[in-house]
Amino acid sequence: MNPIGSIATLSGDLLIGVIAGLVFIEETGIPVPFAPGDLLLIIAGIAIASDTVEPIPMVAALLPATVVGATIGREVFSAVGRPALMKAADTLGFRPGLERATHLLRRRGALAVFIGRLIPGLRISTTQVAGVSKVPRLTFVAGLIPSVIIYIGFFVGLGALAGQPAVRLFHRAEHRFFVVAVTVLAALAVILSIRWLARRGALSALEPIVLGVRRDMADSIDAAIFRSGEWRQYPLTRRLWAGLIDLAIVFAVAILVLTAVSGLDNAEIVLDPQGLLLLAIIALAYRVPIEARTGQTVGKTLMGISVYGPDGGVPGWWRAAARNLVGVAVVTWPIDAVLLLRSHRQRLGDLLTTTSVRRVAH
Repeated sequence: MNPIGSIATLSGDLLIGVIAGLVFIEETGIPVPFAPGDLLLIIAGIAIASDTVEPIPMVAALLPATVVGATIGREVFSAVGRPALMKAADTLGFRPGLERATHLLRRRGALAVFIGRLIPGLRISTTQVAGVSKVPRLTFVAGLIPSVIIYIGFFVGLGALAGQPAVRLFHRAEHRFFVVAVTVLAALAVILSIRWLARRGALSALEPIVLGVRRDMADSIDAAIFRSGEWRQYPLTRRLWAGLIDLAIVFAVAILVLTAVSGLDNAEIVLDPQGLLLLAIIALAYRVPIEARTGQTVGKTLMGISVYGPDGGVPGWWRAAARNLVGVAVVTWPIDAVLLLRSHRQRLGDLLTTTSVRRVAH
């Protein structure tokens, strides 16, 4: 049974009590995943528009439920949240960042609370951070009350004006955002897991079978094509195969994102201009950070090659960003194809940033 559908079938004082009660529970910091506060307020607006409930009693119940619930949530996190959070901050090494965030919230005071409470997704987190950061009660309430009035007015008004389609739109957007977020996180987890395992030698048992054969085959192809021995330090076939592996990763993520956003029937839009732009953005988001810090994407790790800066170390952020920005520009691909046949295999982005791609494993 759909809990939201069950709530929407209620009427009168019972509906007011259920919505206000769930809003109060969420504001205290207890998650209510089946009935997020934004959606409950939209349902309240629909009920008002359909004369299921009177507007004044509904709003009169929502205002104190939200304010009192948020105030209790602030007190709870003020009492028990900070010691646990500080312990985690010391363990994980993000205490300086937490201290800066706390300082900002304290310095901006009521304005920071007001803005944070107006942003969907940050509303409850703002209350929790305010408690952990020991924001004074009066300062918190001064930002809380006007934000609650605006927030309730907006979502209840949205429900009253848009009616049932607003609920369906909210559900659709929420579902697709969830799918996109899970897809991106899963892809990131796979990429980081492979790199973590490779750097610690956990893939060494597979290397002779899976990687070694492909590396040897790539080297055999280079040896047959090039007479000069420079291909050993600057392999071409390994680099091309690494690029295909990385392209497959980027393409798979793009397909999943576009499918989540547009539905299964429209997955072919990956080849439209918008889809190609998304491919380029995903490629940059995937390649730039790990090349900047380690020099190796997943494909390069598997093929035993790496990007090096002019001093022999990792390329760094600006070089990684510049070489990949040039690399995703389609107009440069014919030039790159010619340049990769030269001795040091430096494409246009490598020449502009004085980077090179060289062998790191046999």
